[in-house]
Amino acid sequence: MFRNARPLCWLAALGLILGPGVRAASSLAPSSPFLPPAAAGGVAAENTPLELRGILVDAGGYRFNVFDPARHAGTWARLLEPGYDFVIRTHDVDRDQITLDYQGRVLTLPLHSAKVLAAAPAGAGAAGTTPGPGRNFPVVLNPTPADEAARFNRVKEEIARRRALREQNNPPAASPRK
Repeated sequence: MFRNARPLCWLAALGLILGPGVRAASSLAPSSPFLPPAAAGGVAAENTPLELRGILVDAGGYRFNVFDPARHAGTWARLLEPGYDFVIRTHDVDRDQITLDYQGRVLTLPLHSAKVLAAAPAGAGAAGTTPGPGRNFPVVLNPTPADEAARFNRVKEEIARRRALREQNNPPAASPRK
C-alpha cells in the first residue's frame, strides 16, 4: 500500500514547489523596466537588423554606410550595388533615409543620429586654469606678463626649496686634507 503512495507524495511535493512559481510568473510586469517606453513586451525598440550610419557623396554618386550591429561591421555601398547581404533600392535625400532589400525583407533605414553628452571639466581648479605639474600650480591659459612673472617666481622658489631639501639629506663630502 505504501509503495503506491510514494509517487503521489512526489507529485504533491512537485506541485508545492512549482505552484508559487506559476503564480509569480503571472504577476510579473508585462514590459521590462529596463527597455525604453516604445519597446513594449520585451521587444527591443530597434527592430531592424541594420543601421544607416553615414551618407557620402563622391564623384561616383552617393555611398551609404550600412552597419550590422550583430557583426559590429559596417559597409560602404552604392545604390543597386550587388555583392553584399543587402541591395540598396532607393535614397530619400530630404529625409536622409534609404530603402533596401535584406534577407527577403524591405527595410527603410533613417540616418542614425549620434548621442552627444556634455563632458564635465577635467580639473577642479578655477575657470580657465588647469592643474600643472609638481605642486599643482595653476597654469593660466592666456597669461599676461604679470602672470608669467608670478609663475617664474613660483618656479624659482620651488627650485630653491628642492635644493635645500637635497642638501639637508646629502651633506657635502669633506674635502681631503693636504
